[in-house]
Amino acid sequence: MLAIQMGAIHQATMMMARRLNHVKSLPQQDSAERALNKLARTFTSQVETLKRYRSKADQTVRVERVEVKEGGQAIVGNIQNGGRSDEKK
Repeated sequence: MLAIQMGAIHQATMMMARRLNHVKSLPQQDSAERALNKLARTFTSQVETLKRYRSKADQTVRVERVEVKEGGQAIVGNIQNGGRSDEKK
């Protein structure tokens, strides 16, 4: 539904841009400019909404290869805590 609305707003924005390009009087220019501005802001808001909607999925990081050099330490297995530890050392 959002994609269909975005398509309609984009089409209307392009129509207003063409209209603004061919105005003959100052009131027509002001009207077309206001409409173009509102449509462009609406489209930007819709893009942000779409971005938020798409980024709700859980992100998974999978490490394919790990090298542990001499003297190094590594943990092999699932780690449950996704953030930094609050413990002071």
